[in-house]
Amino acid sequence: MRTSASLGVVAAFAALACPSLAQAETPRETLVREWLASAAFGLPVTIGTSSFDPATQTVTLDDVTFGDIDDNLIAVHFDELSVEDARTAPGGAFAAHAIRGSSYSVDIRLDVGKWFPGLAALEAGANKELDKVPLPSTKQKPVNKAQESRGDTHTDGDASPPSEKSKADAETTRPPVVDYALSAETLLVERLVFPPPPKALPADRPLYEKIFSYATWTTGIRADWAEMNNVQIETSGMTEGDSITTYSLAYLSGLHEGRVERAGINSAEQKPKDETSPLKSMTIDSTYVIGMDFGAALETLDPSKYVGGAGDGKVRTIYSQYGVNNVVLAFDGATASIGNIEANNVFMRQTGQPLVKLVAEALDDPKRIEADPLSFVSTILPNYTQLMGVDFVQANKLEVKAGDSLDLAINRFDGNGLDGNGIGAFTLRDITADSKAASSKFSLSLLTLQDIRFGSLASLMELGMNASEGKQPSGKAMHDAIVNGGTSFGFVELSALSIESPLGSVGLDSLALTSGSYLGTLPQRGDFTFTSLSLPVSLLSDETLVSELTAMGYDTLDLSGGMTLTYDAEKGDLWLEDLTLKATNMGLISADLHLGGLPLSLVEKPDEMEARMNEATLVSASLTYGNSGIVEKAFEAQAKKLDQDGEKFRQNTAGALPLMLNFLDDPKLQAKFEGPITDFIKDPKSITLTIAPEKPVPFAELEKVNTDKPNDLIRVLNVDVTANQ
Repeated sequence: MRTSASLGVVAAFAALACPSLAQAETPRETLVREWLASAAFGLPVTIGTSSFDPATQTVTLDDVTFGDIDDNLIAVHFDELSVEDARTAPGGAFAAHAIRGSSYSVDIRLDVGKWFPGLAALEAGANKELDKVPLPSTKQKPVNKAQESRGDTHTDGDASPPSEKSKADAETTRPPVVDYALSAETLLVERLVFPPPPKALPADRPLYEKIFSYATWTTGIRADWAEMNNVQIETSGMTEGDSITTYSLAYLSGLHEGRVERAGINSAEQKPKDETSPLKSMTIDSTYVIGMDFGAALETLDPSKYVGGAGDGKVRTIYSQYGVNNVVLAFDGATASIGNIEANNVFMRQTGQPLVKLVAEALDDPKRIEADPLSFVSTILPNYTQLMGVDFVQANKLEVKAGDSLDLAINRFDGNGLDGNGIGAFTLRDITADSKAASSKFSLSLLTLQDIRFGSLASLMELGMNASEGKQPSGKAMHDAIVNGGTSFGFVELSALSIESPLGSVGLDSLALTSGSYLGTLPQRGDFTFTSLSLPVSLLSDETLVSELTAMGYDTLDLSGGMTLTYDAEKGDLWLEDLTLKATNMGLISADLHLGGLPLSLVEKPDEMEARMNEATLVSASLTYGNSGIVEKAFEAQAKKLDQDGEKFRQNTAGALPLMLNFLDDPKLQAKFEGPITDFIKDPKSITLTIAPEKPVPFAELEKVNTDKPNDLIRVLNVDVTANQ
């Protein structure tokens, strides 16, 4: 919608800057004619009549046509064009109190083959690499006589029908042609100042230099106010489907030095021309822009502004504020709507190298891209991703309604610090979903992600390239992908989650994840906590466990927990600290684990990785269980199955423990475990298992231990058990 509106505004102003007229009969008519002629850029012009009204100092032109759609790729027509109080301003600029156009149309043909021949050649080369698979051809305009004559040099005897390969290539390589047709009732520009057009650059200069030369010149255009009324834009030939867009008013205020202080569109609607399209319409009540700086955008894009070919990295605000009100998308059987979207301080910056120049040079030599696509993307990508950002963006009242089956709503979305490096914060508030078909409801009070750091796509692309070619990635590539390729989240928080379904209700009070101590984008520390995860026992997948918990009187589980994970990438130490899981009225599990010998440098020698992993060590570990009632209930439930008293059954089990530990086949080990386990069974408060070998034990050594004789493993790991301490 925004693109179509922008084309309309640009095309309308382009119409004013075209053509040459017949000799005016009055000085004012002469001035208008000379202005239009100087700004024509070579387009042909035809005019019906011209007149001048001394009372209003107005020059009126009727039946004005600029350009030809087939020859010039643009054509503009005004039923009437009037210029009020035309005069020459300081510096030779043309000025007028007001310019009015009525019943006008603008036709633009976007022909990729003509506008961007390098891109067309690249597309052709890419298609040939797809084994010449024929695709459905895009409907094109008929060829002209000159094109037809190229095939007339053969005699009938020499002529041969085109091969299937030729047909396939012709169908797959023909670039798209898209026509834009704009029409509007009126155009008004007040207090216009139009500087003399710049001198044309030499013909051998790159196209982008010519474009930026004229774009820079446009920053000298001034106007207090401009508007278009009752506008329609129709497209033809778009791959994704054609549409008709209308809006009642497009306006801008305070155009000066490449800035527009205020602009917007009212009452916009877009409908697809294809009645079978899933999207039936899109409507927007209004859009608004405050403080748009086109000159700042040119400074970031124009290669000539890059001193020594290198960007300064300086942030330049392009929009102080941009917003859209009441967006509604109507689909077949569903609607989606947004009450308001607003972005503040949308900015651009000069990147390491000028992106426009990189792309233009690549398109001038498409074979270079085909020969080394990774190098091309690796160069383009960082300059593209670092180009733009926004300080703050907000959306309110996001809703999706799918008939009577689904209602989805997000009350508010906030994002700040968005650019190519990451996102400062991303927050969704008051999310609800109601599925009547599934008789289910979902709600979430808050979801926030902060300090999001984007990884390097180039480092991941090299791994992908190696995989596609069946090659083993180098250690350096793997190291770079791990350190720089991942996207990390400094903080994640979720609160007040609720899910209701026929199977039961699930709730979660809060969940939080923090990370830090970064090596590139790889966090070396992470903390995770959650509180009060409530779910029905019936949702567990193990039917036996469900039956046993139900027999013990547990209908609902209420869980809380957390852990800290720390990694020293250089030394290779990995700590799992304070792992806790608490189940209300059941118990508390806590654990710690320390591994060594896992430095990140392992990946630098892929051939040696498996052997070096066996050198990693178990340094220490511990596991503690604190009872909150489930031990007693478990004995009670088992005793009930055996038709025994629960307390007596528990005491009998403690008494039978020496017999149960006979598998250790070592009286000293049996005594070591028998005492604390017996104490716990008789008085179940807590029991702790610790692993504290005299020195770190390599994994390779653990693999050699005979698991049929746990005594050896217990001695190697120096396992100990304590109870109620």
